[in-house]
Amino acid sequence: MKSQRVVFKLGTGVVMDQVGGLARTRLTRFLSDVKRVWEEGREVVIVSSGAVGAGRLQLGWKHKLSLEEKQACAAVGQGHLISFYQEVLASLGIVSAQLLLTARELAHRTTYLNLRKTFETLLKARVIPIVNENDPVSTSELAMRHQDQSFGDNDKLSALVSAKIMADLLVILTQVDGIYAKDPSVSSSQVLPIPSISNLHELSKVKVGTQSQTGRGGARTKLEAARIASISGVKVIVASGLKEGIVQDLFYTERHEGTHILPQVKLVGGRKTWIGFSCGFSGVLKVNEGAKRAMTERNSSLLPVGVVGVEGDFSRGQVVSIQDEGAQEIGRGIVLFHRSEVEKIMGSRSEKVREILGVDIEEVVHRDDLVLFGDNHEQ
Repeated sequence: MKSQRVVFKLGTGVVMDQVGGLARTRLTRFLSDVKRVWEEGREVVIVSSGAVGAGRLQLGWKHKLSLEEKQACAAVGQGHLISFYQEVLASLGIVSAQLLLTARELAHRTTYLNLRKTFETLLKARVIPIVNENDPVSTSELAMRHQDQSFGDNDKLSALVSAKIMADLLVILTQVDGIYAKDPSVSSSQVLPIPSISNLHELSKVKVGTQSQTGRGGARTKLEAARIASISGVKVIVASGLKEGIVQDLFYTERHEGTHILPQVKLVGGRKTWIGFSCGFSGVLKVNEGAKRAMTERNSSLLPVGVVGVEGDFSRGQVVSIQDEGAQEIGRGIVLFHRSEVEKIMGSRSEKVREILGVDIEEVVHRDDLVLFGDNHEQ
């Protein structure tokens, strides 16, 4: 495999063992295999879950955790998790670094751009960054706001990191052998993972199964991660991290492991990646069928006449979700008006905006600030 910049994402079920502790033997073996990849000159980033699980074991909590208790577990466990990675990698002659991220860092364009500079500097210095969501800070905020702002057991985070650093490959290591057309846990016959997915239309037809038992993620978050990475020109492999030698198999044998989601021609630039995937959203614009067709079929801006409803308390310049009247998300964009202003002009033709608000802006969301989520992202 010729990929030069690789992101490995390890799910909670891979990082933790069956009794709730760190799967030290499995992780040590994985890191030893990563060393070979790294020694060949490739740049490596590891996105690791497991902080909450590690902290839970340290605290001896076996009951169902409240939100605040999960945050406490993450605070305790994160130190143990990064210490393990640093100790093993140091024994292999590799310097590592810790990066803890929240949706807030990705929501602000300046900090979003600064992250790439940090990654580039670390990778140039031959450091392996270990990335995780900063759960003690972010979980409460995310739970109270839109569900979409959760990274989903780091699946989405790994895709965003891959897109931001322009990785060639994202390897999502999970408890199952790949992505399935049917949920293998409820099928009476043997179900094999889908070997490859070549385009977004095929990806959109995959039916998701249940959520992971050990983490926040599941098939749905992995599909979303695959979509983000693929649109950004990154190949994705979803494979079993429980299988011994999986890294060796992927990089040094002809054996086909997991589900391979092929990269699309890069259809969104860095700025549109940020708008569409990185920062959640501050509110919702409901649009009628005419506006939906204009945006998706003619690459038009969103005009006031097409807006039929608003949700949330958003301000000018913030990212909003654009949904049809059936609550299906069409895309996201940077809104040019405050909520109160949109309420005054929605349903009005563009020439009435100046009369109502006294400004010359005709669009609610300009097409240059709009990312659509259809099968064809021709932005």
